[in-house]
Amino acid sequence: MSEEDNTDITTNVTNEIREDSLDESDAVTLTLNEVLELEDELIENTAAVLGAANDKTCSYIEGYLKRQALYSCLTCIPEAKNDAEKGAGICLACSYHCHDGHDLVELYTKRNFRCDCGNSKFPNLECNLYNEKNEVNELNSYNQNFTGMYCVCHRPYPDPEDPVPDEMIQCIICEDWYHTRHLGTEVPSNNFAEMICESCVTKHEFLLHYDEFGLKQFPHAAEESKAEEKDPLSLDDENTEESTTEEKEELTSYCKKPVDKSQKVCAKFWVDVNWRKALCTCDECLKTYENEDVAFLLDSEDPVHLYEEKGKAKAKEIVENHDRTFMNSLNRVQLVDCIAGYNDLKEHLAEYLKKFAESKKIVREEDIREFFDGMNARKKQRVDVPHFCR
Repeated sequence: MSEEDNTDITTNVTNEIREDSLDESDAVTLTLNEVLELEDELIENTAAVLGAANDKTCSYIEGYLKRQALYSCLTCIPEAKNDAEKGAGICLACSYHCHDGHDLVELYTKRNFRCDCGNSKFPNLECNLYNEKNEVNELNSYNQNFTGMYCVCHRPYPDPEDPVPDEMIQCIICEDWYHTRHLGTEVPSNNFAEMICESCVTKHEFLLHYDEFGLKQFPHAAEESKAEEKDPLSLDDENTEESTTEEKEELTSYCKKPVDKSQKVCAKFWVDVNWRKALCTCDECLKTYENEDVAFLLDSEDPVHLYEEKGKAKAKEIVENHDRTFMNSLNRVQLVDCIAGYNDLKEHLAEYLKKFAESKKIVREEDIREFFDGMNARKKQRVDVPHFCR
C-alpha cells in the first residue's frame, strides 16, 4: 500500500467521522461503534435504493418498470418548481450522463414509471443514452414530489426553516412522503411494514373494512384452509371432483371482505408484511381495485421492501464478483503480499482502536492520522534495504 493510498484512506475515514458544523475545529462526538454503525447503514441504504439500477443504460428501453429510483431535474424544467404536472422523472443513468451538475430532486422510488429524459417535457435537451423515445409517457403519474415538496405541509425535505426534527414516511398508494406529526394519527410504537395516508384511505373506502394495524390473522384464512382440505386433485371419483371444483369456484367468487367497517378515517399502519394477502380477490373487489387504480396492491413484487432486498443482493453480488476478479488477476506472490498487507493493517488498526472502544472515547482526526503515520513509518523500516561496503 502506497503512502498516497494511505492518505486516501485517512481522508475517507476522517470524513466519515467528522460532523457537519460551521466550525470545523469542533471535536468529533461519535464513538467508534457509532462510526461503524453509520457507515454500514449508509452502504445498506445506498444499495437498497440504487443497487438494482443500471447506471450506464437508460431504463426507457425496459418500458414502464414496476419500481425504480428516479430524479426530477429542476435545472432543465424550472417551471416544475410550481407545477407538478410539468415535472419529469429521469432514471439513474440519465442523472449521471444527461443531467450531471444539475439541480436534481431525489424521488427515492416510483412505481410503473418510464424515463422522461429527452422527451417533450425537455424542450432543450436530448437524451445522451437513448433518443428514440415517445413524446410523452402517458402512463406516468406525477405528484408534488417532482417539485421538491412533500407532505400535507407542502415543504421541502430537509426543510431549512423547520426547527422540529421529524422522520418522514411514504404512503404506498400515492407515494408522497409525510412527517409523522402530520399524519393525523399516532404512529404505532412497534414496527410496521407499510403505511397508507389519510387522503388515500378516504379515497379508497374499501380499506376501512380491514384492520387498522394490519390483520395478524387473515379474515378468510379459514375458508382457504377448508378449500385446501378439499383439493380436487387428491380425489379419484369424477363426480366428487366436479363437486369440489364447483365449491372452489363458489368460494373464489364469494366476497371475503370483512363486513365490519371502521368509522375512524385516518392513516393506516400495516404491521404484517403480508397484509396485502388479506385483501379480497372476488370479482367485485377486483373490479373495485381496477376502477380505483390500486390493483398494484395485489402485485407480489410491488412492496418497496422487496425492491430494496433485490438491490442489496445485487450490490453484494457485484462487490463479491469484483473482489473475486481482482484476486484472480494477481499472481501468487502479489496475492500473498496483498493478503499479508491486509491482515497487517487489520490487526494493527483493530489493536489501535480497541482502546477507544473500551474507554468509549471519541476518535479524532489526529488519532487516525497518527495511526497511518505509524503504519507508513513501519513500512519504510521494512522496505529500506541496508547497503554494505565490501
